[in-house]
Amino acid sequence: MARAPRPQTPRPGAPPDAVRPSQLRRVLIIMPQLLGDAVLASVLVSALRDIIPDCRIDVMVHRPLFALFADNPAIAAVFTIDRDWRKKGLWRTIKPRLALIRALRARRYDLLIQSPHTTDGSWGPALIALLRIPYAVGASAVTHGSPLKRFLWRRLFTHTLPPPPDPDRRHVAELHLDLLRRLGLVVSPAARRATIEPGAAAYARTDTLLAMRQIPHQGFVLFAPCAGQRGRTLPKPLCRDFLDHCEGRGLPVVIISGHEPWQQAFVRALTQGRGHGIHEFAGTLTLAELAALASAARVFVGVDSGPMHMAAAMDLPVIACFGPGNFHRFGPWQTRHFVITAYRPCQPCELDGCGGGGHADCLHDIESRTLLDAFQEFEAPAGAL
Repeated sequence: MARAPRPQTPRPGAPPDAVRPSQLRRVLIIMPQLLGDAVLASVLVSALRDIIPDCRIDVMVHRPLFALFADNPAIAAVFTIDRDWRKKGLWRTIKPRLALIRALRARRYDLLIQSPHTTDGSWGPALIALLRIPYAVGASAVTHGSPLKRFLWRRLFTHTLPPPPDPDRRHVAELHLDLLRRLGLVVSPAARRATIEPGAAAYARTDTLLAMRQIPHQGFVLFAPCAGQRGRTLPKPLCRDFLDHCEGRGLPVVIISGHEPWQQAFVRALTQGRGHGIHEFAGTLTLAELAALASAARVFVGVDSGPMHMAAAMDLPVIACFGPGNFHRFGPWQTRHFVITAYRPCQPCELDGCGGGGHADCLHDIESRTLLDAFQEFEAPAGAL
């Protein structure tokens, strides 16, 4: 059970149960499992560091996302959990779980922040009780379908968010910053940035790859046509028309994708028969290397995806095509951007294509001319590529 919060005098206009920044010396943030969500949740790190400069910030992430946070100087320690732990069950993973809890107990946290987008929501209540963390903030209890989770949220979390009046129009990054606002902390507009750090090894690796292929820094288009689902991937005709346009103008393009075989096959089909200016790194980059690659690009063009959020976090200008996804909630954050969508009345459905069938009419409704016009207009103010 969490310790009772100490009495305090809130600042004028703050919630009556506000927490003084001086009470928060060590903070643990439980990050979401999905790549794009975790990148957007990283706004908590930059905002906390701005509000409490000497605060020690730790994060807990799923192991595949470790590299995005391990080299961030604003983060004191990164703890990892495996996605397979839930599948294997409690008793088969009891040793690594206990080792993690012992390591976290030694940190003596003052505050736990649980992302509203955390897939495994049991960690927050368990750590609050086991580590006796004085303050904890998370999503509203009513957002959980399980009666047990609703009970634990009301019993253990000292602060929870009110249900948003229109959740489909609240950006996920703002939703995470609302957790700090709920504590009575004032978030500066300048500190509302996602923060990921590739690290020196990733920068060196991508510099080598670019040099080997004679791809100029700040002179190539980073193109990501694939999402994690087939129904959110750009249509091949649209991709081919875009690559034809870039080849016609002599613009180098680097095409990226995830590690799934169908994603790599999709990208290789696009590059077949192309000239030397079209390069593909399908499934060959780590997440840290992808972030470093984004820092070396001139512009990102692609679909609503985790790489899109990584590009935005690296301050790369973004042109993003949205289909089933919600651009109000998951649009590019805090970077120069242009969003393209068909504006069908059924958008956003958040499905893997229409009816979950792997084919999204809303993405196929985007005309090549729309993308090409946006690409040329988007680049005009900064000078043609």
